[in-house]
Amino acid sequence: MTRYAALLRGVNVGGRKVGMPELREVAEQLGYAEVSTYINSGNLLLSSGRSATTIRTELERALNGRFGYPARVIVRDHSQLRSVLTANPYPEGNPSQVTVAFLAAGPDPEVADRMAGLATADEQFTIADTEIYVDFAGGLGRSKLAERLQQVVGVDLTVRNVRTVGKLVDLLDR
Repeated sequence: MTRYAALLRGVNVGGRKVGMPELREVAEQLGYAEVSTYINSGNLLLSSGRSATTIRTELERALNGRFGYPARVIVRDHSQLRSVLTANPYPEGNPSQVTVAFLAAGPDPEVADRMAGLATADEQFTIADTEIYVDFAGGLGRSKLAERLQQVVGVDLTVRNVRTVGKLVDLLDR
């Protein structure tokens, strides 16, 4: 069986409440093993012999049925998540301000130009296949790029800071 991180988008913000015990219960009812969660923002860890695509489809369907809104889930296996962390182009940045946007599919070629149009001089970004790294050195709270990233990229995505990604890799190592 493969270890996976299923990353939910928009959990426990904007009135969309999903308790982590309920999230674990949904995953267990789907037959996943070694189910756990990390912090209250939709980080689900599990083991399965199913593909990442199947896991995403099953979780999205089950979560929509259980909570009544279209949940978006991005799934990466343990080795992919470790590679994402290792490839971080901003290792000297503040780990709470350096983020990874996990994309459901690769972005179109114009996304870099659109991002550059919103990024401040303090914000650096790197597009790497189905991840986008952003160093929000000037602060996430004031960033127009952070505020509009989903719209600019144009594909389903969810964002985690590198501190969280590192913790997920550590938890999957166990």
